[in-house]
Amino acid sequence: MRFTVDGRVALVTGAGRNLGRAIAIALAANGAMVVCAYQRDEAAAEGVVKEITSAGGTARAHHLDVADLPGMKADVASIGDVDILVNNAATRPRTKIKDVTPEEWDRVHATNLRGPFFLAQAVLGHMVEQGWGRVINIGGIDAYKGSVQRPHVVSSKLGLVGLSRALANETARFGVTVNTVVPGLIDTPRYNHGSDDIARIWEEGLKDIPVARLGTADDVAAACLFLASEQAGYVTGQELLVTGGAHPLVRHRARESDY
Repeated sequence: MRFTVDGRVALVTGAGRNLGRAIAIALAANGAMVVCAYQRDEAAAEGVVKEITSAGGTARAHHLDVADLPGMKADVASIGDVDILVNNAATRPRTKIKDVTPEEWDRVHATNLRGPFFLAQAVLGHMVEQGWGRVINIGGIDAYKGSVQRPHVVSSKLGLVGLSRALANETARFGVTVNTVVPGLIDTPRYNHGSDDIARIWEEGLKDIPVARLGTADDVAAACLFLASEQAGYVTGQELLVTGGAHPLVRHRARESDY
């Protein structure tokens, strides 16, 4: 079975690198016309567009700052009708609890939670009217486990889960699905593998992953492709964990099998 998104218009935020890039490429490779949204790095988004078009797909780059509500609404209006929305753009600063300011708190939530809601609000009208649509929010396993020096990030990402469930409940009867993809420990270039601290985190994290490897951006993209497809119409209000078998509330301590 091929998961089909043929002829659908997909908007992927933060599409210039890492997970967003992989998601955009996967959707385009399976028939979607992909709008690769970026906030600052136009060159990166254009690079993804070039990858897609060179492979025979259809895509274009488009500026979109999800934290800027007036600007975001104007940008979405200029894009036109959107059938598939992937809310991937996020900010993940590390700040000690005592040092988090109201301004930083608001900035994180504006990007990670408020933006995805109002972006969904902007595209849901078309989805409901045509009787088909997909909204996919990209969460994170730390939303369940917690993470050091990221109270604002964790709360915003767990808020995305609640947002998905609420939107799913209201839009399901119109043929629209809303789900959350929850990546686990994913190997992406945004991590500095030369750092001793990061190396230690990777080593410790692998102990809790039963498949005994880091995830890839393509693993996450495959989950998004499924949820975006025609075949996933009976899946809504769910969290799809892409974690290599790791559960956010269980410490597996993976070991060599004695089976």
